[in-house]
Amino acid sequence: MYNTPPVGGVAAGFGGAAAASPWLGVQALWVGLAVFTFVSAGLAVKRILPARRG
Repeated sequence: MYNTPPVGGVAAGFGGAAAASPWLGVQALWVGLAVFTFVSAGLAVKRILPARRG
């Protein structure tokens, strides 16, 4: 239906886990926050380091 089935599948998986068990839903929320934190920190470091070298 959509052009990005993996993203939809992951979202549906998290939604199903949250509906099936509140604990799993909370865990999925924390995992999502951790992934976002690591990705944003990595992007920030990637942007800062070349500016320092140059």
